[in-house]
Amino acid sequence: MKIGLYGGTFDPIHNGHIALCEAFRKELGLDRIILMPTAQPPHKLKAEMAPAAHRAAMCELAAEPYPFLTVSRVEIARGGASFTADTLDIMMARYKDAEWHLLMGADMFLTVSTWFRYEDIRKNAVLCTVPRDDVSLETLKAHAAKLTEDGARCIVVPADTPRISSTALRKAVSDQDNRNWRRFVPASVADYIEDHDLYLPDSMAEVPTTNEQYIAILKRRLTPYRFEHSLAVADEAKRLAPLYGADPEKAYTAGLLHDIMKDASPAEQTGVLESFGVTLDPDTLDAPKLWHAAIGAVFLEHVLGITDLDMLNAVRYHTTARAGMTPLEKTVYIADFTAAGRHYPDVAEMRRRADISSDEAMRYAVRHSINELKEKGREPHPDTLAAQAELQRNPTSYTKG
Repeated sequence: MKIGLYGGTFDPIHNGHIALCEAFRKELGLDRIILMPTAQPPHKLKAEMAPAAHRAAMCELAAEPYPFLTVSRVEIARGGASFTADTLDIMMARYKDAEWHLLMGADMFLTVSTWFRYEDIRKNAVLCTVPRDDVSLETLKAHAAKLTEDGARCIVVPADTPRISSTALRKAVSDQDNRNWRRFVPASVADYIEDHDLYLPDSMAEVPTTNEQYIAILKRRLTPYRFEHSLAVADEAKRLAPLYGADPEKAYTAGLLHDIMKDASPAEQTGVLESFGVTLDPDTLDAPKLWHAAIGAVFLEHVLGITDLDMLNAVRYHTTARAGMTPLEKTVYIADFTAAGRHYPDVAEMRRRADISSDEAMRYAVRHSINELKEKGREPHPDTLAAQAELQRNPTSYTKG
């Protein structure tokens, strides 16, 4: 038996999900596709999503007209964040003679080699994906060829399925004067949403907007060490901001949030990318230690609702730096080097330079990062090299009186 495993939040399941399943079934010759609603994804804030029982029930309603579709509550029963490799282990034990096909979106396919226990995943399942507007068929085929060289089995299905945003769908449901949203979901699912008052304004989670709320979120997401470091960076960024011409309050908030994804697992980080249709650039993708910064900016924008581009970039580039950094970006980058609790050998010199000149501190910090990487046999990110080249060309932007 050939079985496809398709996981997701399904909040709610919609016609795009069903069309994707039909395309996979037809092209791959699958006997069955199992929908696997997740429990509590790492990119969701508490109470932001519909309860797991409702999401599973909607999946079951959507699957009823399709004999090849079934729903499993394995991950919901287990609770918390689930790893694909562990879920595959459970399903393989239940269907001992099955040939497994792991169905995933284009963005997840591009990062699958970084997942927890990837070696087991590629051994136990065929990796299957479809193109989307921002990830071409050619790009996916090239990546599939690379994975195949390393021992994976991959299939890229050239399907053209409708793009439906679950986020936009939930917002449309919350507008009770507009019922056009019903055409994007199976009728039985639409009825269920209305019967259970899902996604109405009163049931939607409040988006955090204050530093106190952000601190509460960080305390739940970070280790005690990382939490204390984030508070220290926020304090240091607020102190440095007036020296560098940045807004102290923005600097404090960006400093608080700069490592919000630092302690998330690779699976949790790539889950954020998949949820919001974001793809990392190849150089960042090849350096998992840099992911938390780029994915942190995605989390700020799409989960916390922060739209200030300067703050997003301050988080995005706090590990690599880049050419054309704003005063706020430099402030957070330097504060990460000089915050209380830092104990590397050059920290005293770094702090001295930070109090003299933003660009002098940047030069020292960027050079320090490049040298450290080269000592470990790793190449600096192109953004880091671009920052160094610009700093070598330009005069110091601020000198203490």
